[in-house]
Amino acid sequence: MKKIIFLITIGLIGCAQHANLAQSLNSMEWLDLSHSYDQSTLYWPNNIKGFEHVTEAEGKTSLGYYYSSYSICTPEHGGTHLDAPIHFAENKLTVDQIPLSSLTGQAIVIDVSKQSLSNRDYQVKIADIENWEKDNNTIPVNFFINKVEKRT
Repeated sequence: MKKIIFLITIGLIGCAQHANLAQSLNSMEWLDLSHSYDQSTLYWPNNIKGFEHVTEAEGKTSLGYYYSSYSICTPEHGGTHLDAPIHFAENKLTVDQIPLSSLTGQAIVIDVSKQSLSNRDYQVKIADIENWEKDNNTIPVNFFINKVEKRT
């Protein structure tokens, strides 16, 4: 009987933690940084082929239902993407080995949209960060540092 009570207690704690996590996730502000990924996407200049999108099927089948299927071919270095540490260093992490905690975290928004309207190649400057800190508080030391180490 003690084992059953213990298992029920562990289950209830797990549900409570899951509820807290769900509540935390729902209260966060999520920013969608996605962009279209197509022939207009910027690719690393050494790619031989660009983006290809082929319609393989689209329309009513002989049985009368709608079906669509497409194929894409694209260089791996296009748009905003994730390069695994192994991409530049032997024996480092592959994408599937990177802990999710290394890919999510707190963020700050330094709005340079006004500067970008007049200069589409505008790059964030030290002064932009210093001005943000004057209005919002100092960015904590190591805020931008993300530790990813090889798992053994």
